[in-house]
Amino acid sequence: MNATPSAEQALSRPQATPASVRREPKSCQASPKQHTPALEYVRQELAPAPCRAHGVAPALVILLLLSTCLAHAESAWQSVWNSEAALRRTSFQGQARTQALIEGHERNATAAVRAANGQIRLDYQAGERRWSVIDDGRRLIRLQPSKRSALALPRPRLAIDQTLAERNYAVRVAGEAQIAGRPTREFEIAPRSRGPVAWRLWLDRDNDFPLKRERYNVEGRLISGTEFTSLESGVQVPSDIFAIPAGWKIVEEDGGEKSYSVSELTRQLGFEVVVPRYLPPGYLLQGGYIQVRGRRRHTVAELRYTDGLRLLSVNQRPVGREEAGAGHGRGRERGGRSRGRGGRREGEEGGFGFGPSREPMTVVERDSEKALRYRGKNRVVVVVGDLTKDQLVRVASSLD
Repeated sequence: MNATPSAEQALSRPQATPASVRREPKSCQASPKQHTPALEYVRQELAPAPCRAHGVAPALVILLLLSTCLAHAESAWQSVWNSEAALRRTSFQGQARTQALIEGHERNATAAVRAANGQIRLDYQAGERRWSVIDDGRRLIRLQPSKRSALALPRPRLAIDQTLAERNYAVRVAGEAQIAGRPTREFEIAPRSRGPVAWRLWLDRDNDFPLKRERYNVEGRLISGTEFTSLESGVQVPSDIFAIPAGWKIVEEDGGEKSYSVSELTRQLGFEVVVPRYLPPGYLLQGGYIQVRGRRRHTVAELRYTDGLRLLSVNQRPVGREEAGAGHGRGRERGGRSRGRGGRREGEEGGFGFGPSREPMTVVERDSEKALRYRGKNRVVVVVGDLTKDQLVRVASSLD
């Protein structure tokens, strides 16, 4: 679903109001309390009597209603998944605008977009700043002319696990709008277990091309968005614009870490890796990983969970000697904006935004997610994810 590189990545480190013209029938909207969208619809719709007046058996009514709503939901999800492939099926060029929430501030940029043979190049401009990103379908490659180098990052996807996403989220057609002169349908993706919309997508009615997309955090705050303002398809695009210039250094940040089971992590690291007793609804273990973090180069066990669209990272290590007398427990929670390069403080848990702290529990807000550091009896825990503060605290505390 990341039709183009996420705006956070592009805007450095890189709203239009949706026009709701037509609402889908209420009967096919998913109930937030149900995992099967049709069930609540059946419950509501069996009360009226028109069908019974015509002698139609109630069982047949149920079957018809189930099949109609399930087919509608499957069709909506299929359009969503098609949107990722739609970008790579044709050559095109156009202009887009992007926005992202970075360090509490909205950052905006425009981009010239060109695509051919499944690859996309975006040339960004924000004021006097200019930079370029190549999406080759597998990686995002940020060109750095001043260093004669290219930074290659794993390409993010809208869905980490499509099957799990469909289980935990409901999609509906919320309306129609004109984007870049094209008629689109607006799709909203929201948790089935309540909560604000996670994604809004405006897809071309003819081919599901993603002309606009917006991502929201768990509080419903807009985190990033991209919208085409013009688009021309079927054009000739030179292939050499997707190549990294000869002689440049390529820095690969490979996302292909080796995955371990919990028991294998315990054996490899020499300390007991604990699984949290509490997880937010819908999250399942994706894998276990060995990481080295912070200025002191601590070896950390990371358990990575997903609900299909969002990630939850649970990191743990034994308490060090220098921390043994510092106390433990839930203590006082603190919220605060991280400082330093890229909006993060350098500190003991480097890369998570924490500076040196004697507090047993510290929470750092990071726009699209939150990070919590918890010092328990025998371990230091860092939980990172797009969760509420209460959920972060419950996850961290359940490891002690």
